[in-house]
Amino acid sequence: MTTVGPGAREQHIPKPSKASRGRSALARYALLLIATISGVLVIMLARRHSPAGVALVTIAVFASGALAWKEQRNARLKVGAVVAAITIVFAAALASPPRSSADLWSYTIYGRIVSAHGASPYETVPVTFRSDPLFKKVSPAWRHRGSVFGPVYVAFAAAGTAAVGTSPLANRLFFQITAAIAAAAILWLVWRRTRSPGALIWLGLNPIFADAVNGGHNDLFVGLAVLGAALLANRRRGWLAGLVIGIVALVKLTGLLALVGIVIWAWRQRERRVAVTAVISASVTVLVGYAPFLGGAAHVLSGADKTVTPASLWNPLAALLIGHNGGRDIAHPLAPNTTLTVIAVIASVTVAIVALTLGWRAAIQRRADTTIGVTTASYTVAAEYTFPWYAVWALPVLTERKASALAWVVWIQAAVMLAAWRLPLHPDPSVLDTTVRGSLTYAAPIVCFIAFVVVGLRSNYVPVRSSDDVVASES
Repeated sequence: MTTVGPGAREQHIPKPSKASRGRSALARYALLLIATISGVLVIMLARRHSPAGVALVTIAVFASGALAWKEQRNARLKVGAVVAAITIVFAAALASPPRSSADLWSYTIYGRIVSAHGASPYETVPVTFRSDPLFKKVSPAWRHRGSVFGPVYVAFAAAGTAAVGTSPLANRLFFQITAAIAAAAILWLVWRRTRSPGALIWLGLNPIFADAVNGGHNDLFVGLAVLGAALLANRRRGWLAGLVIGIVALVKLTGLLALVGIVIWAWRQRERRVAVTAVISASVTVLVGYAPFLGGAAHVLSGADKTVTPASLWNPLAALLIGHNGGRDIAHPLAPNTTLTVIAVIASVTVAIVALTLGWRAAIQRRADTTIGVTTASYTVAAEYTFPWYAVWALPVLTERKASALAWVVWIQAAVMLAAWRLPLHPDPSVLDTTVRGSLTYAAPIVCFIAFVVVGLRSNYVPVRSSDDVVASES
């Protein structure tokens, strides 16, 4: 291979030898194997809160991250091997009971309140039906709470629980399999956009993704809808993008952060019609969907949990002001607490400021993806009540052939949250436990937030004319 520079002599650059390329490929397959095995072990063997769980998450993160980094710069792996690895991890996620969260059983009981008891989960709470065969599986913290999920997801849960009956295994698999289908759909769309094995590794082998499948989390539906809305926005389909966001807001109201991203992006791109139609479509969908349940749902949402989670940006402040492990060890953490309420308000304002500021900065690009990714990721980075699986709202739409610096910050922050969530519940006075716990729950969330803001402000966004823009201009 030769290169010629201006005024310079021809320079010969030798190609890597066949043996060197073989060793490089072998090293990558070894990383793929490590990422796969550690991902399986995180789900199937590690206890929900244990040092082993933290260690395995760390190994899976480093292996998948290093491999994605290499593959996004110089692809060597066959896509079949990558798909096989992701499939193995997903199979482990389906074969195991939920490891990181009991949310799946809350979905189940809310669905059964409708399908088996003919009541509204916005007006009644699970403890009302303590004789239900699946009631005991619901986390004690949520037995006295109405559904914080929207009517579309409650209807989905009601249909599923009506179909599978009272079998714990059947109910578990219903939510896990449907979450896996959503995850597979996300990966398929990512592959269609990127044709990159590195992009599939970056998203599919991130332990957060498999953890969301294992927990049957409806956040995967949110991530799928956000990605779909971004693709529609890129094609200037404001009505459809708004409809998709409206439907996903009827699963989780936080899905409306994607609408914020679309409006900012469309406004800055002088696509005012896209912004207006998206807002109208989403607003009408949400209002119609919530209208029959407005009173009960508003009451439940107004009393939503104000507990500060372990890897939240606000965890150090909560621990300083109220102690009790950031309020999580209070006997009744869902009871009103003025300090936690004030922190929640400040956190909400912070999320709004960060989403609007960084979203406006990213909206210079011709594609809506990054803007929407920024506004949705602002919640996971800056909210007081945030969990690792919330990151799947933003990660799919931020997945590219070569991940941006901002996408890597969101990716790493999600991994930090998962490792922090896997920490043992009761602190150990040892130096190692204190160091790891302090790093993951106090220092890392602050560092990740600062990195998110700094990278978002300093990113060199360039308007790029994409194939989506060509489609939009031709349609």
